[in-house]
Amino acid sequence: MKRLLTAGILMLWALAGICDAPNASATPTGEPHVPKPEVAFPFPVGEKLTYSIYWGWIGVGKSVATTRWKWVEDEWRLLIRFRTRSNSILSSLYPVDDVVETEIDPETLRPLVFRMNLKEGDHRRNEVTVFDWDAMEARYLKRHEDKEDETKTYPIKADTRDLVSFMYFMRSTPFRPESEYDFEVMSDEKLYDLKVKSGGYEKIKLDRYDRVKSLRLDPRAKFQGIFVRKGEMRVWVSDDERRIMTKMLLDTPFANVRLLLLSVEGPGEDAWVTGGKGDAEE
Repeated sequence: MKRLLTAGILMLWALAGICDAPNASATPTGEPHVPKPEVAFPFPVGEKLTYSIYWGWIGVGKSVATTRWKWVEDEWRLLIRFRTRSNSILSSLYPVDDVVETEIDPETLRPLVFRMNLKEGDHRRNEVTVFDWDAMEARYLKRHEDKEDETKTYPIKADTRDLVSFMYFMRSTPFRPESEYDFEVMSDEKLYDLKVKSGGYEKIKLDRYDRVKSLRLDPRAKFQGIFVRKGEMRVWVSDDERRIMTKMLLDTPFANVRLLLLSVEGPGEDAWVTGGKGDAEE
């Protein structure tokens, strides 16, 4: 069961459960104004997406993804955080409390710092990657409680992105049905090829949003902490400007893990926020 929930969470196109207001540090002249980047984000800052997680037909937890501004070292950064927690049913057997986040340059949408802090049963994983774009390299640190920390420095490319920044960046990609796309993603201090094959449109039934027209995507890659070693993943993304993941299905030799969109909160007055999203059954 190890890493199965993490596998589902990290592949959400729009997923970490913080409800904090923008956390700007005080300055001698007062709190700085939230920036208005020239780059148009494919998602609103302040968005909060909540997903219900099912192991087979049993609810086992929730995953929440949020975006907010963060004042760091005299500059604004965009913080995207994923948090996944098991409910009381699963926690009695295998407690999960995972936090994965990245700080992004709001002008370039490139990652600056990536953090992963996983707590799954007795398993712990604590990693930090700092991106140095002047030197075109990334510095990786993996912390251990019982042995010396691991460190590594490796080269990066102009379009290198970690898992979190990549997934939110992907929301700007207008996928077409029955097509294939190739990407490259950083994970485990390495760069991996990621192939995404799109299928057709389907109506995904959601409790709050009725039936939402969504495009099926089949990602294929293998990096630790994202895909299990055996099994297949399918993702459905809403056919609108937000491109929110409405459903994820992970098939494994043991069972299947499903994630279904529960709610969309934050700024905006579209149907996602007002609860009116969905199509009448055809």
